[in-house]
Amino acid sequence: MFYVRLRTMTKNRIVTVFDRYPEQTAQLKKLGDLFGKAGRVQLAQVKVSEIDRIQIDRGVAFIGDIDRRIKQSEATIRAMTKANGNVKLLKTIPGIGEFFARLIDAEIDDVSRFRNPKKLAAYAGLVPSTYSSGGKSKIIKQGNKWLRWAFVEAVSPAIASDPQLRAQYEHLKIRGTNKARVAIARKLLTIAFQILRDQRAYKPRGESNMEGASTISRLS
Repeated sequence: MFYVRLRTMTKNRIVTVFDRYPEQTAQLKKLGDLFGKAGRVQLAQVKVSEIDRIQIDRGVAFIGDIDRRIKQSEATIRAMTKANGNVKLLKTIPGIGEFFARLIDAEIDDVSRFRNPKKLAAYAGLVPSTYSSGGKSKIIKQGNKWLRWAFVEAVSPAIASDPQLRAQYEHLKIRGTNKARVAIARKLLTIAFQILRDQRAYKPRGESNMEGASTISRLS
């Protein structure tokens, strides 16, 4: 997480250089991924001042170094969690891939520490705060920021891959996009709690004939 955030900061620092070159910025926006293969070729050719060229080149080189360290870290984590059954179970949840599964498992640790999903939601900071302004409620700022981040980030791929979650998201979006995202994030967290507690994989409604299994997919 540290390396990923450092890479994002470095990319943002490079992008701010082009605030001084509006014509170049318009051209670079057409590339989409500025730091992909085509983007880096363009970055090397774009005309800027000498000092800005030094800053861009050093930043791109630094990003390359960070990418290598991220791959090393991922390889280490993958080797250490290869036989982790919880990670395999978490990956069955829509929107939860390899990285999020490892992160969630590490941050939750022993799920029996939490009496129910609400306790876990409070620990993750995915519960409404008692303060509201102008009719807008907010989630609490306290809690495990990594768990909160993981479940909120998992919402987009989850609703893209699971029709049931997508339908619920669209229904909730009437009350506001942010509220809908937080609600689905809490739902994903609740699913994670139940599959870790019961040690069984997530199955969307209609895909399992195991008695009671569909309960997990209908969590509110």
